[in-house]
Amino acid sequence: MARLISLLAVAALLIAACNGSEDAVTTTIAATSTTTAPPETSTSTSPPTTTTTTAPTTTTSEPTGTTTTIATPTGPAEFAIMEVVFGANPYVTIANIGLGPGRLGGFWLCQRPLYYEIPRVRLEPGEVVAIALGGDVPDLIGIAAVFDAGRELGRFLRVDGELGLYRAPAFGDKDAIVDYVEWGSSGHGRSAVAVAAGIWVEGGFVPVPPEAQSIAVSSPPATGPDQWSALVGG
Repeated sequence: MARLISLLAVAALLIAACNGSEDAVTTTIAATSTTTAPPETSTSTSPPTTTTTTAPTTTTSEPTGTTTTIATPTGPAEFAIMEVVFGANPYVTIANIGLGPGRLGGFWLCQRPLYYEIPRVRLEPGEVVAIALGGDVPDLIGIAAVFDAGRELGRFLRVDGELGLYRAPAFGDKDAIVDYVEWGSSGHGRSAVAVAAGIWVEGGFVPVPPEAQSIAVSSPPATGPDQWSALVGG
């Protein structure tokens, strides 16, 4: 019995000890602070970006080699008196002022009552023929031919005269006269024919001062004295 009591006492002590130990022992559970670190910033140093700028494409069209050809005007020949030269060696020049070539063969010069048939000659547009009255003709640019009429037309006197160009020897026919000029005075032998043909004005003439060496047309074919002028020095 005593043994039983002793055992009970020991058991009581053990229980008390266990209870006391439980009170004394403080179990501290360290709080595990889980700090979620910010995600690492992965700094990747990328190689510098090369920006390629494509320049606008300019397309230059090369010449195709196409040649524009301007057609040369063509047309009939047209003849006109260009200049009447006085002095010791008088002469007259006649030009083709038309758009095509032509022949002066069969044309006549008239200084009434004298006449001269022009020899056959072919003139291209812009070419000139000179007809001397028994003297020398200077070397002139553009002269295609020179003929000598001798005394068939008399002389070109500075003070007074006339000259008509005809396509046929019908000197009283207004349809045959092609060009005309009179100087010093009006009313010469073929003046009325030229007026009737509409290539001269009635009462008109080219005034010629004593120092003039020639008279020349400014815009052929002339239709009156206003398109003629006296030249000093030939």
